[in-house]
Amino acid sequence: MFHRMITATAAVAVLAASSIAADLKVGDKAPAVEVEEWIQGETTVGEGKPYVVEFWATWCGPCRTSIPHINDLYKKYKSKGLSVIGVTDEKKAIGKVKSFVRSRGDSMSYSIAVDSGGTNQNFMKAAGQSGIPTAFIVANDNTIAYIGHPMDPRFEDILGKVVAGRYSPKLMKKAAPKLAAAERAAKVRNYGDAYGHMDEVIELDNGVFAQVAIDKYRMMAADQKDAAGASEWAGEMVAMYGNDAGALAMIAEVTSADPDDSLRNLDVARRAADRMLAKAGARDPEALAVSALVAFHAGDSDRAVREQMTAWMTASPDMKPDYKRDLDIYRGQAARPNASRR
Repeated sequence: MFHRMITATAAVAVLAASSIAADLKVGDKAPAVEVEEWIQGETTVGEGKPYVVEFWATWCGPCRTSIPHINDLYKKYKSKGLSVIGVTDEKKAIGKVKSFVRSRGDSMSYSIAVDSGGTNQNFMKAAGQSGIPTAFIVANDNTIAYIGHPMDPRFEDILGKVVAGRYSPKLMKKAAPKLAAAERAAKVRNYGDAYGHMDEVIELDNGVFAQVAIDKYRMMAADQKDAAGASEWAGEMVAMYGNDAGALAMIAEVTSADPDDSLRNLDVARRAADRMLAKAGARDPEALAVSALVAFHAGDSDRAVREQMTAWMTASPDMKPDYKRDLDIYRGQAARPNASRR
């Protein structure tokens, strides 16, 4: 619990520090992407959808190392609207760039562009960056959410939050002192004050700070050992996030599958999963997978297999292996002689 709060607070400090002495900083509007030639997948970017601009080159060893990681994240989030543009300045070696991209095949499936010179000027030089690979995450509101190395763990963490609509540097800066105060209160077991500070953060934007709502539940159930209070708050979360499928998934997962038994509340988990199904649709693979997870941990192996099978069949090709892995687990449980049959 404390670690998550420290991480959230420290992230703001790191982002602020990284923006010193640069014209382009986290929180600023993203500049224009200016392309000399599209090598693969011409992409239009702008406000409304998240995207990544990553600077690389064929001769760059660290770039070659980061390409599979970037590609995996692109495949994971492209169904949610994410675009990725790999930008190289190798205008005098376009043939070499084309050959390199072809050789990578499906392991480099995102858009690739040769820079006209303007993109490097607008992003890299404006941000005071000189080394590659360097990635810029641009949020739905067309503001810069991250500047740095794509292999930095913060890149993946922030990208996931941006895609889910749960990242705002401006709001995080406002939340940082409140989260720090909540942490201090929790350390001395002053849970009332801690919850008060957390509520203030949630009120800033309950979508951006859905994880803080989950952390409040964890604190109630695992730290304070207030089962009744935790159950009540869990029910309030389902109501609060009734139209937020992603938050409902988070609630269902923590209340059904968390290794800490004190967090298990299968009634709340089922309510969250059912609401997610109603919101996302009975053929939505993510909603079906969450419902299957809850069924599995509730001992209903047949339902888990049935729903996970549909999730696997309707999932995008890139996501099918993940859904198949869980389907095999559920099938293995269902095949046991004492498996639940409902």
